[in-house]
Amino acid sequence: MRAFVNALGRMVLPVAALFGVFALAYLGSTRFVTQFDVFPPDQWYLNPGYWLTYGHLALPLIFLVLNLVNRKYGPGTSIASVIVTWALLAGILIWAITTYGLGSVEGRVASLGVMATFFGALFAGQLVSIYVFDQVRGIPWWRAPFYGALFGGLIFAGFFYGQMAYGAEEPWANRLAVMAGIYAGAAFLNVFIYWALRAFIRPLPGFGGA
Repeated sequence: MRAFVNALGRMVLPVAALFGVFALAYLGSTRFVTQFDVFPPDQWYLNPGYWLTYGHLALPLIFLVLNLVNRKYGPGTSIASVIVTWALLAGILIWAITTYGLGSVEGRVASLGVMATFFGALFAGQLVSIYVFDQVRGIPWWRAPFYGALFGGLIFAGFFYGQMAYGAEEPWANRLAVMAGIYAGAAFLNVFIYWALRAFIRPLPGFGGA
């Protein structure tokens, strides 16, 4: 029982951090990023400003959180934190649907199909990120956080935006390329944030090197 309570205690902060990223992404989902719209109106589909939001830019923080959790507690706690987070989000979604109705929830978030695809793609990316980090952790220290964030983000972007190729009416290749670039850039940025936090988040015995 004591070990179970300790395991739950370890997940409180990681789950709260993951929730925070999702909340930040949701809050930014209505603000569009138009600073990079350089193409003329007849090539509107090349400009990301009609679909890219600040919520998209916040999501890569998920992989920074997973890197830090993996550094301190290892892959077991990281995977458990992901599962608990998704379970709580599913509970909130079910409550919202039963309280406000499916149409209202889909109007505020997305259709059930899109939400299911998002869940599957991001869950796969999270698992890949955790696995890659654990496999390459060691010296030099930067490999694990960089490759963990990079491959996790690319898997998510590939699965979520790649499936738009099947029956999607809007251009999908542009979205896939933009998001792949964002997650690649975020992987570099996450390394610097990770480096700044390494002194404060020390690994438990057996999880050193990264």
